Amino acid sequence: MLGAAGAELPELSVEHEGDGHEFAAYRLVMSETGSLPLFPLASVLFPGMLLPLHIFEPRYRLLLDRAIRNSEPFGIVLIKNGPEVGGNAEPHRVGTTARVVGTTPLPGGRSFIIARGERRFEIERIDSEREPYLVGEVRYIDEDDGAEASELADRAADAFGDYLTGILATSTDARTGSPLGELRDGTPAEVSYRIAGGLGIDASERQRLLETERTAPRLESVIRLLVRENTLLKELVLRLRARGETPPLN
Repeated sequence: MLGAAGAELPELSVEHEGDGHEFAAYRLVMSETGSLPLFPLASVLFPGMLLPLHIFEPRYRLLLDRAIRNSEPFGIVLIKNGPEVGGNAEPHRVGTTARVVGTTPLPGGRSFIIARGERRFEIERIDSEREPYLVGEVRYIDEDDGAEASELADRAADAFGDYLTGILATSTDARTGSPLGELRDGTPAEVSYRIAGGLGIDASERQRLLETERTAPRLESVIRLLVRENTLLKELVLRLRARGETPPLN
């Protein structure tokens, strides 16, 4: 059971379901192992994604102080069970290493930090007694693009462009342009993570994407989610336009 000192986790066999489609089952590709301080949160961090954090609990102030002082990463994992503040929450098995790239001290020993996701890992064992925070023995997960990843990345980028257009059409934000040029310059894996991080989906769907082993199946899941979200956005835009509350889509 997760959370017990030195507890060994059971073998994993998962079939995910969502929005009527089955997410690709995954077999994690492993490489090196290591010990990693863990920061369970109610949100998912993807590789390359920036995440702002308000650090106020003493145990996480200690964790971040050590990470900054030693220029070392820590692990961000989505909470599976338990509270985000106080106590030891049970995390999901797959998370992302993070490194502090910006920090602002606040009164009372608190701080505001910006963390950047780096690489995925799977927790093999958790120690809840070594430190005030959880420490995981982890295996780092290598990225495997899989077949047709480049073509899928282009399709996903096109669909994400429609998604951004729909978001702008439902808001009063007058900004123009989009980050699609920068998005298309990335590798298929980077495209999959950037889109996953930019979608307004719930944490469980984000976690499924993070856990998907290869890039190509992850992009296929991203495209399915974009089809769903774009359909909902178009329906919303039509209702708003009927009430004269938004300009027409270009």
